[in-house]
Amino acid sequence: MKIEKPIESHKRYVIADIHGCFYTFKQLLERINLQKEDQLFLLGDYIDRGLFSDKVLDYIINLKALNYNVFALRGNHENNIINASKEYDNKTFQFFVKKMNKSTNLLTPEGFLKPKYFEFFNSLPYFFELDKFYLVHAGFNRKIANPLFDFSAMLELKNKSDYFHLLNGKQVIIGHNVHYLNEIIKAINENYAKIPLDNGCVYTQKHKFYDTSQTGNLLCLNLDTFELTIQKNIDIDYE
Repeated sequence: MKIEKPIESHKRYVIADIHGCFYTFKQLLERINLQKEDQLFLLGDYIDRGLFSDKVLDYIINLKALNYNVFALRGNHENNIINASKEYDNKTFQFFVKKMNKSTNLLTPEGFLKPKYFEFFNSLPYFFELDKFYLVHAGFNRKIANPLFDFSAMLELKNKSDYFHLLNGKQVIIGHNVHYLNEIIKAINENYAKIPLDNGCVYTQKHKFYDTSQTGNLLCLNLDTFELTIQKNIDIDYE
């Protein structure tokens, strides 16, 4: 999907991988002073891991209803819950949502995915094309002739190596794979062809894989100034 650039006085922001961190997300938007005329791009994975998946979704849906220019992409977590709701029996689906994803607040009392969330997830595109950027959840499969047709890669690509070449002359902005803060800042400052924005907002405590002194933030990139706003996870104060 192509998105036209707004007039010069309006701003363009990108946020990745909120993962149920509602209070952190809300605080970040307040810090950037988001206006209706600005464009806010969200790179997927709004749900799971954090405790407030429903609040994140309701906030995004409400912003759109208030005519904010919010452009939300599909992440693998949204895609997974859609598929699970279709493929699993009700008991297995509830186990998947509760035990695996900690997102029972997305379900009806009967254990089904709430219709408003199902409709929202189903409406989400896989990537946005802007004037100088492609925005996508996980990345593009650069091994095929046309990376814009591999939707599975857009949701699940695990390769963390940096792109050394632009895609059709444009930088790629991604989430999905957790990167340390110093890696993200370096990619921005050195104008990499691929810029990651997932700093693992939910990872604030000791972890077997991540150095949590370099994670635990929700990030917002201004696409025109490349200014990075770093918001420390505050959801831990509401758990």
